[in-house]
Amino acid sequence: MIYTHTIGRIGKDCRVITGTHGTFMAVDIAVDDYSKGRNITTWVRVKSSKENHIRLAEYLTKGRMVLVEGTLTSSIWTDRNGENHIQHSIIADSIAFVNTGKKETADNTATQVRKAVKAEGNTPEPPADAPQDKDEDLPF
Repeated sequence: MIYTHTIGRIGKDCRVITGTHGTFMAVDIAVDDYSKGRNITTWVRVKSSKENHIRLAEYLTKGRMVLVEGTLTSSIWTDRNGENHIQHSIIADSIAFVNTGKKETADNTATQVRKAVKAEGNTPEPPADAPQDKDEDLPF
């Protein structure tokens, strides 16, 4: 048994599948490896039948970066052309979202506009007892 910790980006929205063996979630993630100046992408299927992972499935959407911990397995499958391929799978014990840094959002743009307007001097200062926006106090 190989226990692994893997970080990757979700390639397609998560699917919840109900079958004869119960309900489980499945999602494919792209794991990038930078080696010798080249980027190699390996696709890994993540599966879990844990109830909390099934509830989490609606948030596992395309493009999100996740950290997955679990047992790694591999199998061989044959495509329509008769070529063999390896399918890596992780039976997840833990799934966590990875923060990739500060994202440009409407709130960030609004802060920039307020700063520009203040710099021009066209708006009066807010009352002294009003809460002040301080960028250095932000938790991110």
